[in-house]
Amino acid sequence: MTITTTLSLPAPVQQWFDDVLLSRPQPLLIHNKMAMKKRLPYRSGTTVRYRRYNNLARATVPLGPSGVTPPPQALSALDIDAQISWYGSYVIVTDQVTIQNQDPRRQWLHQCVA
Repeated sequence: MTITTTLSLPAPVQQWFDDVLLSRPQPLLIHNKMAMKKRLPYRSGTTVRYRRYNNLARATVPLGPSGVTPPPQALSALDIDAQISWYGSYVIVTDQVTIQNQDPRRQWLHQCVA
């Protein structure tokens, strides 16, 4: 009776397929770092308007203890409109097997190891 070792097994029997996928390498892009994700309400259109107030001028008049009201400043704002762009893709997945072993002894070896 011959002894079966890992050296005498065919290559498909010695393979093991891990079902945990490796992460994909991605470049260090900065456009995702400072983005602000927002959801638009249902049926609100395809444009969102953001508003940013401009800085006020420096206060150069001291208030002092007399309680004098300083001169007022006008508040100004900048409106920025963003238009939604739709992007998409799809993947075709077939019903083919990822890995297939042609060796009939594979079933028997799997039962012996388990």
